[in-house]
Amino acid sequence: MKRILTAILLATSWSAGVTQADTYIAIEGSRMEVANNNNNSLEPSGLRFRLGSRVSDFFDVEGHFGFTSDDENPAFEEFNSNFMGAYLKGYIPVGQRSALFGMGGFTRVKLSQTFNDREISDARTGFSWGFGMETQLSERVDITADYMQYLSDEGLFEDISAINFGVKLYF
Repeated sequence: MKRILTAILLATSWSAGVTQADTYIAIEGSRMEVANNNNNSLEPSGLRFRLGSRVSDFFDVEGHFGFTSDDENPAFEEFNSNFMGAYLKGYIPVGQRSALFGMGGFTRVKLSQTFNDREISDARTGFSWGFGMETQLSERVDITADYMQYLSDEGLFEDISAINFGVKLYF
């Protein structure tokens, strides 16, 4: 994960010399779906934070960090996730104030569950992808919504995805 964060920092600093990069932070509500191999799913809610920078007119690099929690599911006393990753994001403008985007990168997800006062945890890293839309509200504020497929592989929790909605602030 240190390599991923180092790559983001290097790409961000390199982009400042290439173009006039806009740096931003986003704060979003996140509704994750964690599907397990028993055809059940959990839907913990939480927050996601993004730090990003423009590298060209159509591409950004982003780092994500987030966490979700669910303590209302009868199958577990508590279920938590935290995740972080690095992504390349490409834009397609839609009108003057909106853009569709797609992104791809790598994410590390850590899941932990408490059952009968015992904690079980699982951490995995893999390729992630997503798509969404952003709309400019002002020169420094956008609203944003997206779908992310964080992991899809074998294991107890096979499919981890999320829907996110929030605000992006430029500085």
